[in-house]
Amino acid sequence: MSFTEARQILKLPNLVEHYISHKITGKNTTFFSFIKMHYFEDHGIDSDYSQDMKLPFKTHESNVFSIGSLAVPEIFSIKLKAPENFGQKAPIFSYFSGHTSDAFASIFRPPIFI
Repeated sequence: MSFTEARQILKLPNLVEHYISHKITGKNTTFFSFIKMHYFEDHGIDSDYSQDMKLPFKTHESNVFSIGSLAVPEIFSIKLKAPENFGQKAPIFSYFSGHTSDAFASIFRPPIFI
């Protein structure tokens, strides 16, 4: 859960505890007015600002770890070997002139004028 916002769910007890403290100080506070006040309105920095920032989805953390190399190798080569399936192919069929008949072939010839 370190690379997702799913760990914000672990902050739900803070939400309940903070709502209860608002409910004790203001009897008319409903859950929806509490959500509206903390998530949709900008009420600035007040006495319980540190508690407000512990609520789920109030802050977003960016945990990015990357390693980059700036060293470019002087000699770089790639040798690829062709797979054996793409080697020399045998013909699927072949033409053999002995299968034709001169009698049938003569009707397909153009006329000869003598």
